[in-house]
Amino acid sequence: MVNEEKQIYHCFGCAKGGDVFSFVQEIESMEFREVLKILAEKAGVQLEEFKGGQQAGDNKKRILDALELATKFYETQLVKGPGKEKIMDYLHGRAINDENIQKFRLGYAPAGWDNMLKFLSQRGYSLDEIEKTGLLVKKENGAGYYDRFRDRIMFPVMDIMGKVVGYSARVAPGQDESQAKYINTPESLVYHKSKVLYGLSLAKNEIKQKNYVLLVEGNLDVIASSQAGLGNVVAVSGTALTPDQVIMLKRYSENIAMLFDMDSAGQLAAQKSADLCLQKGVNVKIVTLADGKDAADVAQKNPELLLDAVRKSTPAMEYFFEQALKKHDRNSAEGKRNIAKDVLAHVVHIESQIEKSHWIKKIAHEVDVEEKVVNDVLKTVDSNSGKLTEENLPMAEKSSNFQKRSDILRDSMLGAIMRSAKVWEEIFDKENESEWVGREALISSVLRKGKEANFSFDQMLANIGDNATIERLRKIYFNTEFGFNDGISEYDENDVRQMAQGYIGQYIKELQKERLHSIIKEIEKAERSGDKEVLKKLMGQLTELSQAIK
Repeated sequence: MVNEEKQIYHCFGCAKGGDVFSFVQEIESMEFREVLKILAEKAGVQLEEFKGGQQAGDNKKRILDALELATKFYETQLVKGPGKEKIMDYLHGRAINDENIQKFRLGYAPAGWDNMLKFLSQRGYSLDEIEKTGLLVKKENGAGYYDRFRDRIMFPVMDIMGKVVGYSARVAPGQDESQAKYINTPESLVYHKSKVLYGLSLAKNEIKQKNYVLLVEGNLDVIASSQAGLGNVVAVSGTALTPDQVIMLKRYSENIAMLFDMDSAGQLAAQKSADLCLQKGVNVKIVTLADGKDAADVAQKNPELLLDAVRKSTPAMEYFFEQALKKHDRNSAEGKRNIAKDVLAHVVHIESQIEKSHWIKKIAHEVDVEEKVVNDVLKTVDSNSGKLTEENLPMAEKSSNFQKRSDILRDSMLGAIMRSAKVWEEIFDKENESEWVGREALISSVLRKGKEANFSFDQMLANIGDNATIERLRKIYFNTEFGFNDGISEYDENDVRQMAQGYIGQYIKELQKERLHSIIKEIEKAERSGDKEVLKKLMGQLTELSQAIK
C-alpha cells in the first residue's frame, strides 16, 4: 500500500515499509546516497554537498541531455535515414523484431564525418561539450573534430535509471572487415564502463522476480535472449566483468548464471568472471551450449533450446571439477596433479571457508591424497591470479619462512625433473656423479630410484617403502605444477627441460651462497681467536668461491 499524501508505504506481505526514500531504495535496490540524488534531481534541488557542486551537476546534465538527443537522432536515422534498409535487413536477419529494436533503442550512425557534430552544434552545444559526450574525436593535428561513430549500428548503453550514458557501436554490414567490429564510448563524466552493464535498466525488475541474472557476452546476446523470453539478461559489453559490476548485480540477486561463447576466449572469460563472483560470495552457475554456438545464434534458431540450457545450468565449481576430470587421467600421478591444479585455481577464490573445505576434501578423495597435501598446495596459490604469489618460489609452502631457499629450490628442481621421464633420465646420466647431487640425500635418492623404476613416478613410489617419503615426494610433485603453470595445461619436454635446468643452476648457486655465508662466519670466528693459519685458508676459500658465484 502506498499513501501519496503522507508519502509512506507498507507491504503487508513482507512487512516492509517506510518513507519515499526507503521505498525507492527497496524498489530500485539502490544506496541511500543514490536515491537522494535521484529524488533531488526530480524535485529540481541541487545538492551542493556532493562532489563537484553546481558546475559539475550542470555539466553532467548537459552531457546526458546531449546523449539523449543523439540517441533520438540515431533512432530516426534507422527508420528514415539513408542506408536504413541494410541495417534493418541485418537486424531482422538476426531475428530481432521491431518491438525489441524500439525497446533497446537501437539506431544507426550514418556514414559521414560530421553528422553528429552538426546536429548537436545546431542545438546549442559547444565543441568542448560534444567532445565530452564521447561522440567526437579530435583530429591528430588538433585542428578540428570528426564523428566517432560513422556507418555503425548503435546500441545505447544506459545507467540503472535508463539514461543513455554511452554507446557500443557495431560496424555496418558490408563495411571493411579490417576495422574494429565494435567500438565503444570512451570514459567520460557520465560513462564508466566498469560500472555499467548493458540491459540492466530493462532487466532489473525481472532479475528481482526470478532471483537470478543471466550474464552474457554481447549486446545482441541480450536482445536475442530477451526476445526468447529471458528478460533477466545483461551483458558486460566488451570488457571483463568487474568487482563494481558484481556488487551492482548483488543488489538485485546473489545468483548469477553465465552464458559465454563456447570458444576458448569465451570460456576463459567465463572462468575469470566466475572466479570474481566466487570472491564476492555470489552463487554462480555456468550455462553451456552445444556445437560452439552463442546465445544469439541459439535464440534465433531455437529459443526453447536456450531456455532449456539455462534451466540445466551447472554450479560453477561443479562445472570446473567435471571439466578437470574429463580432461585428465585420474589414475596417473600427472593426471591427478593436473586435476588438483585446475580445480584449486578456482577454489582459491571461494569466499566461504566451508565451501573451500568441501572442495579440498573432494579433490583429495578424487586424486587419492591426504587433505593436508591439497590444502598445502592451496596455500601457495595467489587468490588474485590463481597462481603462486610472486614472493613465493614454486615449491614454497605457507611455512616457507622457516625453509632455506636452497630447500625450496631443491624441491622445485625435483618436481620439474620428475615431470618427464626423458628429462629425468637425461639429468641422471649427466649429473648423477656431480658433487651437488651427493650433498643431499633426497636428490640422490630420486635420481637413483628413478633409474630403478625406469623413470616412472608411479613406479618409483611403489618401490619406496617409507610412507613419509612417499607423501613428501607426492607433495613436491603436486606443488611444482603450480610453479611453472602459466594458464597452459600441458608442456612439452623442452619446457620441462628448461625449467629443470634453470632450477639446477639456481640450486647450485644458492648452495654456493650458503657456503659463502658460512665461510664469512668462520672468518669472523678465526679473527676473534687470532688463528692466522685458519684465517689465511678461509680467505683463500672466500676468494675462490666469490669468483665462482660471479
